[in-house]
Amino acid sequence: MGHAAQLFAGNRDQTLIKRVAPTAEQRQFLQEQWNALADHLKQRLPAGHCYPVSTWLQGSYKYGTLIRPVHPSEEYDVDVGVYFHWTDEEDATPSPAQLRQWVQDELMLLGRGNGDVTEVVSPPKERCSRVVYARQFHIDTPVYHLNPETDRRRLACLSDAWEDSDPKKLYKWFRNAASGDEREQLRRLVRYLKAWAAVSFDEAPESRPSSILLTVLATQAYQGLWVTLLGMDDDDALIAVIKKVHGRLFDKKAVPNPVDRTEDLNRISDTGWEGFLPRLQALLDVAERAEAAEDEASAALVWSEAFSFLMPLPETDQVEIVDERSGRAVMVLPDIQVQVHGGNPKTVLATYRNEVPSVAKDCELTFRITNPHVVPEYATVEWTVRNEGEEADRVSDLGHRRAGLRMLTANEHTAYVGRHFMDCIVRLNGRVYSVRRVPVNIRNLSYPQRNPPRPAYTKLRSILRRR
Repeated sequence: MGHAAQLFAGNRDQTLIKRVAPTAEQRQFLQEQWNALADHLKQRLPAGHCYPVSTWLQGSYKYGTLIRPVHPSEEYDVDVGVYFHWTDEEDATPSPAQLRQWVQDELMLLGRGNGDVTEVVSPPKERCSRVVYARQFHIDTPVYHLNPETDRRRLACLSDAWEDSDPKKLYKWFRNAASGDEREQLRRLVRYLKAWAAVSFDEAPESRPSSILLTVLATQAYQGLWVTLLGMDDDDALIAVIKKVHGRLFDKKAVPNPVDRTEDLNRISDTGWEGFLPRLQALLDVAERAEAAEDEASAALVWSEAFSFLMPLPETDQVEIVDERSGRAVMVLPDIQVQVHGGNPKTVLATYRNEVPSVAKDCELTFRITNPHVVPEYATVEWTVRNEGEEADRVSDLGHRRAGLRMLTANEHTAYVGRHFMDCIVRLNGRVYSVRRVPVNIRNLSYPQRNPPRPAYTKLRSILRRR
């Protein structure tokens, strides 16, 4: 059993899979919207253009590997394919550009009648139209010609060209790659890799691997380790998959489509590849050190290098590095002072140490290491916010991380009700040196205004009169 197994997919309140997978409320909203879009197109397009039309959900939602946006500026991506049916022998069939225009017109009509739609992107993309919804969500609608006699599918491009494309074949390949509990574990492994990509390529977006590339890599690695992986916990299985993927990609860049060997799914440019390989090497280093970790806390801290604020840490306020021979702590833990600023103008409302038991929304917090002499001269200090609770989930603001050489202070803003953490991690030569977890409990409170006006009842007037 892996040391961090319970933090990956256990029964804890906070696990990696819970933090990266959509919530039940989010899944319901996505499902309602794509169903409404599909129903609209299936009713309107045949009536207006006399061709049978079907839709097919595809992409990460269909695969069961969708992850939530990990930054508030990102969106869920759901793909709904639109299929026009006719045989190749029919005369006067529509062109690709015509099909795209028909679908775009209907999406514009849908957008005008749906209050949850914020935009129908115009002009549309080369290979799909896009409808943008509230709550960080968009639906892409690729358009196809489907020959019902041969089951051949062709993608309609905006440039009036056809492309042979059959997403259904690739989905069937994935579905048949594993079954039962193994298929569910494979889906989780794909989500972990997608979460790694989501937080590791902010500074190199051109190097970020696509969802389908990671899905195929993880699936083929999982198949290649089938006997070894049976009964493994998620963290051990992920380590095995990472090793397999690393060996494969450092040997050869190309990743052929398993259902169409002529297509290379690795579309990262040569320049982008130079940014991808060092990050993959760093992921392998994390996996190997997590494998060698001796307990849950140390394994989780190693994994947090790859997953950042997405990786939950054990429920402890402090972690210290202990010398194996003497049993003594290598360093004194940092003490964290937290000043709460609020009001208008801003003023200090409270000062706490190593915990914020209660604070209102819309306050400024200043975290400061009060014993800086315990931080080595060349140590890096990481300040990682891990948000929890329904309000943070609703906008997919799960946290963020800042780091710097002896960065002794950090400033944050309270925004979501819930119990959150500010984790102060001291690293020396890239290794964890010490950790202080600062719980921050944000509540629905209000602070009195500074120098508020006197209430009316302080102005007394006697109603007695002299006779």
